[in-house]
Amino acid sequence: MPWISEVLPENPKPPTRSKDKQTVAGTLGRVIKLKANYYPITVKSWDKHLFHYDVVIEEPNRGEMDIPKKKKLMIFDGLKMRYPQFFKEYNLAYDGMKSAVGLGKIPELSDGRAHQVHISGDSGKKSRYILKLRIVNTHSLKDLEVALKKCSRAECVELPSTIFQMLGIMFRHGPSTHFSCVGQNSFFPLDGELGPSHDIGGGKEIKPGFFGSIRPSGWKHCPLLLNLDVAHAAFYKEESVLDFMKETLDLRESDFHDTLEDIVRLKLEKNLKGMKVKVTHSPVNRTYKIIRVMNAGARDQEFEMEPGKFITVEKYFKDTYPRTKLQYPYLNVIRAAPETRTIYLPIECCRIQKGQRVTKSLNDTEKSQFIRSAAKFPFERLRQCSIINRKNNFSNDPLMRQLEFTVSDRPVEMNGRVLPAPNLKMKDETVLPEKGVWEAWNREFFKGATIETWAVINYDKFTAQKDVWAFLNSLLKMAKERGMIMNEPVKIMDGNAPEKDFAKIMKDFKGIQMILVNLPSKKGDKYGRVKKMGDREFSVVTQCILSKTLKNPKPATVNNVLLKINGKMGGVNNTLGRESSTFILTSPVMIMGADVNHPPADDRKGTPSLAAVVGSMDCFASNYAAQVRQQISCKEIIQDLKEMTRNLLIAFFRKTRKKPERLIMFRDGVSESQFYTVLGYELKAMREACKSLQQDYKPGMTFIVVQKRHHTRLFCDDKDGIGRSKNVPPGTIVDQIITHPSEIDFYLCSHQGILGTSKPTHYRVLWDDNDMTMDQLQSMSYAMCHTYSRCTRSVSIPAPAYYAHLAAYRAKVHGGAYEQREEGKAGSAADISKAVQMDQNFAIHNKMYFL
Repeated sequence: MPWISEVLPENPKPPTRSKDKQTVAGTLGRVIKLKANYYPITVKSWDKHLFHYDVVIEEPNRGEMDIPKKKKLMIFDGLKMRYPQFFKEYNLAYDGMKSAVGLGKIPELSDGRAHQVHISGDSGKKSRYILKLRIVNTHSLKDLEVALKKCSRAECVELPSTIFQMLGIMFRHGPSTHFSCVGQNSFFPLDGELGPSHDIGGGKEIKPGFFGSIRPSGWKHCPLLLNLDVAHAAFYKEESVLDFMKETLDLRESDFHDTLEDIVRLKLEKNLKGMKVKVTHSPVNRTYKIIRVMNAGARDQEFEMEPGKFITVEKYFKDTYPRTKLQYPYLNVIRAAPETRTIYLPIECCRIQKGQRVTKSLNDTEKSQFIRSAAKFPFERLRQCSIINRKNNFSNDPLMRQLEFTVSDRPVEMNGRVLPAPNLKMKDETVLPEKGVWEAWNREFFKGATIETWAVINYDKFTAQKDVWAFLNSLLKMAKERGMIMNEPVKIMDGNAPEKDFAKIMKDFKGIQMILVNLPSKKGDKYGRVKKMGDREFSVVTQCILSKTLKNPKPATVNNVLLKINGKMGGVNNTLGRESSTFILTSPVMIMGADVNHPPADDRKGTPSLAAVVGSMDCFASNYAAQVRQQISCKEIIQDLKEMTRNLLIAFFRKTRKKPERLIMFRDGVSESQFYTVLGYELKAMREACKSLQQDYKPGMTFIVVQKRHHTRLFCDDKDGIGRSKNVPPGTIVDQIITHPSEIDFYLCSHQGILGTSKPTHYRVLWDDNDMTMDQLQSMSYAMCHTYSRCTRSVSIPAPAYYAHLAAYRAKVHGGAYEQREEGKAGSAADISKAVQMDQNFAIHNKMYFL
């Protein structure tokens, strides 16, 4: 199909549901009764106006300052307490930034006049602030009502997003004044109102909270819904810093009688930096922010008390706080903010302040504990959502009462559908998945790879040659059973440094296709160095395995290793059967996936983001080539998409001698607020890539955003549930009521949930030149979840989106390997940019090296 418009509009808009194009709702599959964690909102009267106030908070003589959101909320509450007469008729909701919303005009707060407020800070000292409010615009709820009614009649209309933003501010105001806020819409009671905390180690615990957001609905009987969900976040435990040190550094009480070794001190500083502590030695309730852990203890650390007069911290405490006798005078002291003052605190006098969220990355053990503690069976999760609704009594919130919004205590019920699983083709037979799983035993891969020349490097000195051969014999035996041609390795060697070992093997043996690497553990930099040598320096496929796995070669483990090896070496584990691929793969088509890997939230160095795009290279949509680029930190738009798409189209033509007639993009990682921005830039980039190859080359493009970061959950009756947890069956789909009222989207749960409650994937169609029906879009998306090469299960997102995620993560590994060079010198920015780039200059780019 050609492009639906020759010239792309400056701000392209997504297609809307249409009866003529059969995109209102799908029809395939059996009906299943479902509930969702959405609660209907009844609106008594739409005849109201919302007033938007601009809020400016200043410090006297210093102008508008960068004040934390939590403090701004306190200042705004201070305004209400000092001037209660202003708020007799209309209350105001404040978002903690620049906006306040109310249902009427407050004369004293509408014209920018200044009002003074005094607030106590962490040190107990009162500070003065100046607030200026000004009405900037008004909106009628009637406009929203009209738009929602048109949507329910399947008319094309754009919803007034500004009104939804204002309603969101009004809904969030109540919870944000009572609970700790995380992000915009998640709230965490700190005193156990929603259940106990769970220790996850490392001085951290997870606390239960809730997510809440008002959403539009295509349901004519109830056009607004409240999406409520259970939420969890990691917080630092409220405990003494001494206890925190015992947990995080594995120290004992006896270790506190001396100054810490420098390596231990630096670890402690990394853990504590930026954390707030309350002091126990002062009668005044004071809080300080840690900026450093000093080399010396209270007995030796001096500071200038007055010009020319120095005193130790221990002597100062003895003179100023005689009731506080320091037990550990040699233990390093803490330096507290601000930098402009010299504030030293003995560690034993500090307690970690309550309610501090963990922003640093959790380690593997903590993540595992987090997931297990947060997981809830579906029936329990829905019960918790209803408890949250009842306990918060949202209908009685002052602002909700002013709006005359009433939230139902019963979740939405609706009919969903369970799509039939696609037929999958192995070599000589067709397999039909059951409950998202299919059996590979005693079956040959659809296309087995041929591996004639390969080698093994062992980096674990505790793994004997006999253990290596025992694993290899199991691997070779099963490879034959799976239809692969795999010779014995030409070399098995004990390795030391990947840089030298790979160079030796590649020199001694011509045509090496793969190197199998045994690693002692996940720790250290060996894995990154191995992947750097294989992927980038020598363009040879590598397969890493841990010693504990190699020494215990269970059939299931060996099978999983072979799934990855066969995929990496150009084989095809399984593909879609003829019936399942009729629409998708009948004519040349390139299925694409794209994702951007961002640095962690606690990164302060401006570490670049890594963008990856993959494209299918065969008629089975089973083999993919990858393009990876470094780009500006935390930038979601893929800046080099034109060049990346162009290279993939060239690779497709070289491999198949055909040009794709259609491009289907599964774009991962885009938030709702970025939909139109990403569409405008990336669709244009893909079009320009096509025209740069041939002016009249205009393959039809379908651009679908794949979202996992949402709070929609689906629940079914036990009789329809799957497994011990009774989650919805794979293939469950919802495309009405809780979806967008007018644009084309749907929720699809394509995998079998094992732990906790399954999270469906949200698919949003942002562009479609190919005029696909809703049934075609849904069946295609579900089918692509069955082509993931790492396992014999359907996965939660389409395989190309998953592969893009893996390619972006592998680039992160490549960058890390450059930053941790053996000589200890960090690579330059230009070096790292080259280190992560993957394109046609690397022979391995069209192999699935990232599996």
